[in-house]
Amino acid sequence: MTKATILLIGNCVVDQIWELEHFPEQDEEMRALSNNRVLGGNSCNSAQILAKLGNKVEIVSSLAQDSTANWLLQQLSKLQISTRLCIQKSGYSTAESSIWLNRQNGSRTIVHHRNLPELSLNDLLNIPLQQYRWLHFEGRNLDTLTEYLNKIERPDCPISLEIEKDRAGFELLLPFVDTVIVSSAFLISKNITADQCLEDLSRYNAKLNIVCTLGEAGLVGKDRFGKRINLDVEKIEKVVDTVGAGDCFIAGLINSLNHQEDFETALIAANQLAAQKIQFKGMNLNE
Repeated sequence: MTKATILLIGNCVVDQIWELEHFPEQDEEMRALSNNRVLGGNSCNSAQILAKLGNKVEIVSSLAQDSTANWLLQQLSKLQISTRLCIQKSGYSTAESSIWLNRQNGSRTIVHHRNLPELSLNDLLNIPLQQYRWLHFEGRNLDTLTEYLNKIERPDCPISLEIEKDRAGFELLLPFVDTVIVSSAFLISKNITADQCLEDLSRYNAKLNIVCTLGEAGLVGKDRFGKRINLDVEKIEKVVDTVGAGDCFIAGLINSLNHQEDFETALIAANQLAAQKIQFKGMNLNE
């Protein structure tokens, strides 16, 4: 394992994607245009894009001991994404999502089922952090993550954190990280603006790189020097598939920062990459 490896810690699930002509009405019966089984989960999606950009990537996830998990591991292996530290737990089932993809506008509706424990503190403590060049956390299982980051010696690499949902205690992680990606869903749940979010999060760590992704409204960010950054959404001809667009953005951001780009340049690149992805089906950047 070389120091060039990017490590992502978070979810890896199976997505069943149903492409529909339109979003169904209540009690409507309709035929799907297509049905595909693909890799899913925030960190898993980001890992796929990072691998396709030529990075050495490893993922740590909690998995079941079932045939579906074995399929997940096989697919990740084909992409040369290392799963050597993934934890398989007996007596549970692999997490799955059913995603309805609306062909009319590319929107997606997700129903998720999870019967699987999160990674434990001991699972995390077994990770050899000195081997990695970048460390990314999906913002879940926050009590365990906070205990973990308080126990370990600070790794000699940048750390990024995704805040997608309003989970209690996320602010306790901020002193340990360098870059934070905040979703529009988080802002809506907190009933705050992006600028209020930048101000609030900076109170916990003044040197944070922060970006709030706002969907069609673009993004608002602040670099570690305090510079505010505002980017419009990239204009494209046709939206095909928005599933994983935010995960692709995160991958683009990590990829650019890992190549020593400044934060604003990295945001521009990530914005462009996410726009490229939504023009194609799946976690792909071309046909």
